[in-house]
Amino acid sequence: MLQNLTSLCTRTIFLVVLFLSVKGIAANKPLQVVTELSPPYQTLLQNEVSGSATKIVKNLLSASNLTATFSMYPWARAYNKAISEPNTLIYSIAKSAERNELFHWLLPVADYKFGLVSLSERTDLDIPDLKELSNFVLAVQRNDIAHHWALEHGLEEGKQLIICSDIGCSWQLLLNKKVDFIVESPELIECMLEQFKLPTTLAKYVIAIPELEISGYLAANINIETSILEKLKLAIKKQSL
Repeated sequence: MLQNLTSLCTRTIFLVVLFLSVKGIAANKPLQVVTELSPPYQTLLQNEVSGSATKIVKNLLSASNLTATFSMYPWARAYNKAISEPNTLIYSIAKSAERNELFHWLLPVADYKFGLVSLSERTDLDIPDLKELSNFVLAVQRNDIAHHWALEHGLEEGKQLIICSDIGCSWQLLLNKKVDFIVESPELIECMLEQFKLPTTLAKYVIAIPELEISGYLAANINIETSILEKLKLAIKKQSL
């Protein structure tokens, strides 16, 4: 009887220790920050994620006494990682009704005035009203705010709508005349053309999309560790004083 009781206690202690160890490993998972290429806000210089929005995020982490790894991915992959991996931050992400409950929204890091962009030589493109967009072909990035906007306005994937993994793909389609328009913010046009080592006058901003005049945020996975979230929020509060 005593031997059985001792064996039971030993197994119980083992299971408790194992549970606490696994919980500790999960809790100590490193903090990661994911983003996409979007110069000048998010750039890649000598294999290091840089840019004006990146600087804001890095300054916040420093003020929070936190360290993190920064990685640049196509938008759809960055977004999926931010949703599925707990200790993950993402920027610059637009706030929407569909996304509101999926993240902790920390602070804006960039402002955008997205609109339609075409090649400057395309004088044949006449679009005085966005209602006529169904007569043209548009490239957008999968799961980004422009993708959802286009679907809401009746554009069909594979017809008027070509889906790309990242902004570089959309620009390539535009430059190769495979699509009529892409969605971009005016201050990003020159920077993207410089990335391709092309004249900065090669593309032009055609018409604004009022619904896509937005702020890009730094956001955290909804299941981020409470201690990390509290440090970030405290640093933001101190910065706003």
